[in-house]
Amino acid sequence: MSSPSSSRLLPRPFYDDWPGTEREAAQALWHWHSALSHPQPVGGDGLPGSTDRFFDEEVDRARRGEPLRLIRESVSEPAYAVCDAYDLDRGNLAAQVRAAHRLDGVVRFETAADVKEFVASWVFPHARLLAGLHGYGYSWATQKVDELARGFFHLARLAKLPQDLADDRLFLPLEELERAGVSIRDLREGTVDEATRRLLWKQSVRVRDALGQGQPLLRELSFLHRMHAKRWWHAALELLNEIERRDYDVWGEPVHLSKWRRAQVLVQALFGKASAR
Repeated sequence: MSSPSSSRLLPRPFYDDWPGTEREAAQALWHWHSALSHPQPVGGDGLPGSTDRFFDEEVDRARRGEPLRLIRESVSEPAYAVCDAYDLDRGNLAAQVRAAHRLDGVVRFETAADVKEFVASWVFPHARLLAGLHGYGYSWATQKVDELARGFFHLARLAKLPQDLADDRLFLPLEELERAGVSIRDLREGTVDEATRRLLWKQSVRVRDALGQGQPLLRELSFLHRMHAKRWWHAALELLNEIERRDYDVWGEPVHLSKWRRAQVLVQALFGKASAR
């Protein structure tokens, strides 16, 4: 959903910090997820339902570990291999293919429940694979993993709202825009008034709540994993603080952390307590 250069400004836990084979495996899972973020269905007969059938067939192929038309084999094969090597549920790869159908074309969500359902189908399966890769695929951890993933997702969409709109994508519920008195045109034009601030503040509350719900997982991780996860967790909160310091103006300079802020995040990860409030 984002270019590699811009995504580096946002929290991306588990992809780059682990040693050797774990890092390569995590990156293979990320490449699968990323490759589906702008799906391009091919073939079909143009009749009603043909796109639905296309995605149904791709989901079945993913479950069986077969080549897909949506993803190059150079991306799919390493992801399948990771699932085999680490005994991960390949169904979580297939679930992402199913969810990618929602990302085909213009992206809009009528209600908060629609957004919640999409996040559960798109983000949770990817997060659960990463958790399983690092040995935390147990049922006691699943809800906390899901909430951390939800928080990271909503933060990225808040920080990158202008880019999403340029791609004709909006991950804010239309019902909330209507209640706030904000139009998509207002968001495209970067109108930062009290109504827009209230709308984006509500999204920031979602981020804080999700990160807070997932925070207890950090205490259960091994020392190495805990240090990395705490750093990204604190970085997420500091990025959210940065958006708030800007009074929710995400249309100016890209949202990022200065070297000083990054140093603060490192100190917090090493010596501070994790609190989302």
